[in-house]
Amino acid sequence: MTPEPQHPPTPSGLPVLGHTLEFARDPFEFTYRAIDECGNIYRLVLPTTEIYVLAHPDYFKQVLVTDVDEFEKTDDFEKAFGEGVIATDGNQWRRQRNVLQPLFHRDRVTGYGDYMVNATQRRLDTWSSGEVRDIESEMQDLTLEILFATLFGRELPPGDGEELRTASDGLNRWFAPTSWMLPNWVPTPSRREFFDSKERLRTEIQRLLVEHDENTLSADLQRDTLLSKLDAARNASGQNHLRTEEVEGQLLTMLFAGYETTAAVLGFAWYALAVNPDIRRAFHEELDTVLDGTPPTHEDIDELDLTSRIVTETLRMYPPVHTLPRQTTQAVEVGGYHIPAETQVHLPVLAVHRNERFYDDPDSFRPDRWTSEFENERPEYAFVPFGGGRRTCIGRDFARLEATLVLATIGQQWTLEWANEDTSLSFGPEITMQTKDGLPMRLASR
Repeated sequence: MTPEPQHPPTPSGLPVLGHTLEFARDPFEFTYRAIDECGNIYRLVLPTTEIYVLAHPDYFKQVLVTDVDEFEKTDDFEKAFGEGVIATDGNQWRRQRNVLQPLFHRDRVTGYGDYMVNATQRRLDTWSSGEVRDIESEMQDLTLEILFATLFGRELPPGDGEELRTASDGLNRWFAPTSWMLPNWVPTPSRREFFDSKERLRTEIQRLLVEHDENTLSADLQRDTLLSKLDAARNASGQNHLRTEEVEGQLLTMLFAGYETTAAVLGFAWYALAVNPDIRRAFHEELDTVLDGTPPTHEDIDELDLTSRIVTETLRMYPPVHTLPRQTTQAVEVGGYHIPAETQVHLPVLAVHRNERFYDDPDSFRPDRWTSEFENERPEYAFVPFGGGRRTCIGRDFARLEATLVLATIGQQWTLEWANEDTSLSFGPEITMQTKDGLPMRLASR
């Protein structure tokens, strides 16, 4: 007789509701408890589905690299991002990636450095010493302005992108844990906000496409941009052609992923520096020594060693995409357990990034851990803030350059002090890491 397939264990939960209430209250704490109780593979049981959670670097590699064709993007991505490159698979994904890739070649990315620094300076010109600002919101505004300056080829003055940012942020609502208790057709408040935001974003995207006309751009902006690339692809034939729905999907993806993820890294980096004053002091000393009062450029990156390690450690402790969802295309075996076809799988990035098996003192912010020796010894897929394999985030180099240059530009001129009596954070996880109450910082000019 053929033995029955062995399914992963499931942590203790409630009758009927399973893990729904505990997961909705605090998905991160639930994940930690489930791993402690069941090990590296377990089943998350919800009223409408079961999700298989794979919490080990070896399983990350299997899903993202070795058996990548057996795991596809979930339907939620298509719901949120339409036919954008973040949501598609197979030949459609390859066509889209080929159109976008030239904008993200490493040599091309370094050319965005001055635009990043100039946009940062324009926002800093609106700051006043002694005031308190929500640095989470500030970084979201700033990274949207940088997105326009670099990939869209146009300046977005500080304050002009509020409506666009609010609508983009609303895409998060589809992934709110509280909505997972109910089937997708139930119109929860989070889902209503999602659909409203998506419609507003689509209107803005169509307006951007209508307004785009390379012949009216100033000589200063006669360069390839995301808009010009997509406009060319819309009018191309063969493998380089993108339908209007695909073009809109790329803009939808870039508006969301192109600013919100890097904004999360920056916000949490400022928080980590504020609550670790010794590291912040060393950070300012590095900037004063390396930059000597001049604005940072991409050529300074190699010498900004501590600043770069601050970015890396922030990506570990606060990965902007805390969980990577996938769905099996066929029955697979992972770690000796059977996973059926068409089953949703979660890769809990945050849980692995904070696992003491792979990181000493994992809940402490320690940029100095990132030595060459440590990186050579660490399991490769124990650090996946940008995913892995062929689906690694196309904007990885762009995001790292942006985060490093923004930290350097602001840190040259300002010290950010934590402006709350309680230094702990509470999270409102959706598709990206966000706080529930913001990151209030008192600004002090240097």
